[in-house]
Amino acid sequence: MRICFVLPRFSRGAQGGYKMVYEYANRLINRGHIIDILYLNDTVMQRFAVPWFIKKAYANYLTKRGPKWFPLDSEVDNVSSLKKDYEKTVKKADVVIATAIETVSIVKNSSCSRKVYFIQDFENWNCSDQIVYESYGAGFRNIVISSWLKEKVDMYSQQPAILIKNPVDVTAYKMICPLEKRYRHSISLLYHQKPHKGFKYAFEAILELKKRYTDLKVKVFGVYSRPKEFPEFIEYTRSATAEQTIEIYNSSAVFLCATVAEGYGLTGLEAMACGAALVSTDYQGVHEYAVDGVNALLSPVKDVDALVSNVSKLFDNDELRYQLAEAGIKSVQENFNWDIAVNKFEKAIRK
Repeated sequence: MRICFVLPRFSRGAQGGYKMVYEYANRLINRGHIIDILYLNDTVMQRFAVPWFIKKAYANYLTKRGPKWFPLDSEVDNVSSLKKDYEKTVKKADVVIATAIETVSIVKNSSCSRKVYFIQDFENWNCSDQIVYESYGAGFRNIVISSWLKEKVDMYSQQPAILIKNPVDVTAYKMICPLEKRYRHSISLLYHQKPHKGFKYAFEAILELKKRYTDLKVKVFGVYSRPKEFPEFIEYTRSATAEQTIEIYNSSAVFLCATVAEGYGLTGLEAMACGAALVSTDYQGVHEYAVDGVNALLSPVKDVDALVSNVSKLFDNDELRYQLAEAGIKSVQENFNWDIAVNKFEKAIRK
């Protein structure tokens, strides 16, 4: 089967949604399928005042080369929408998969008879809620990654969405550093500039924790340049590779997440798989893998004091931290298997 994923644009930095598409692409190739990825690059380099032909050439070059931050199979054909004959990529596909709201239109207007929408969040950041709801009713086979998204999608779609929770490669994301050997007052977290990711609340919590625990060690990773407001005690890794994030998770006693709203939250799941005890806000997507008091500590969104309190509980109680971390590792290993996810995905796109 020839499968074409359509992504909004080529991304030079790591993104959770792209990572899931790339993971599926690799694993579907291993099952004998042909994979094309079409990137809608029309808005690439909009901020830069350079001639259009230079932007076009640069975007096409980056796309063909593929992502540096992810080991995408060399058999995947990466195609830029700025190429003259890019439409052929969609026309020759047996199934075309929209991966974001910006990609729905091109998939809907394609001649391909089998159309799928892989929905990883409620993407109302740059459009109205109504436009998002209309995309769910475009007539595609909808695949969602979380239960709360399924409820929303099913209200507007012509048939029930298929729920396939994002898994983790537990052969890579695993505990390497024993829990008892981790520095007790150590935290890791993801830096993101979008408001719904809630980093400002995590940052406030970090500053408060530093007052309580002067030996606090903090490791942050993200795709952006190091923010100027970061104090010296924060260690920052830009565009971390998978190997680097695994090392960061394994060096941390606690992984902190202050998300306000998100479809899933892959970094929290990855951190749990590596043995970092999860302290998170109680946003929608986290409930797909975290249970308060069982394998994580959850608190209301935007509540900095509650985040500080939960981290302190784990800093001051090794037994509780070990208990949550071990439960987290077990839950990931038992419930988030890639083979099961690919089986479901493959079956869904065949129908």
